[in-house]
Amino acid sequence: MFELPKSEFWDFSLSVYKQPEVSGACLQLQDEHGANINMMLFACWLGNTGRGVVDIDEWRAMIRRTTHWRDKVIRPLRSVRRFLRDEQLAPLSMKDNILKSEFDAEHIEQLILEKEWGMARAGQTKEALLCLQDIADNLYNYFAADDIELDEGLGRCCEGLIGLITGNRDSQVLHQASRQALTGRDNR
Repeated sequence: MFELPKSEFWDFSLSVYKQPEVSGACLQLQDEHGANINMMLFACWLGNTGRGVVDIDEWRAMIRRTTHWRDKVIRPLRSVRRFLRDEQLAPLSMKDNILKSEFDAEHIEQLILEKEWGMARAGQTKEALLCLQDIADNLYNYFAADDIELDEGLGRCCEGLIGLITGNRDSQVLHQASRQALTGRDNR
């Protein structure tokens, strides 16, 4: 049986996504705003590990690089999985195999991101507030690159996600980081 390579980003994603609040925030951003969960987790991983901020053009390159894989593999598997969820005739083993295939496809997308953009940036030890700001900057740069409309609901959900990832529950600090990310992006 083929095992996918080890990945710092994948390990981070599994660790944070298993928290119900994180998965809930990511799914809300996906369902309500069309955000890509792997891209959001990548934005968080980059900032959280001191790998800095990715600019909008780099996010666009990442989106272009992964779109074909997402459209041809991940989305069809997700569609089949959702269809089979309530299908009584489909055996549980079939549902499990589709879920495993979708999970592996997501893993491969993350390996692409990590290999081509994440490992080119050395992780650095940074002050917690700088990591928090890098996460906010990465998230908002990703949203801009993916043409996701920035509105108040997206901002609140983002602040919540950043708080969950960093463990910072200070709403003023989170709001300030969000505002600074938006202001900085608008001035570029």
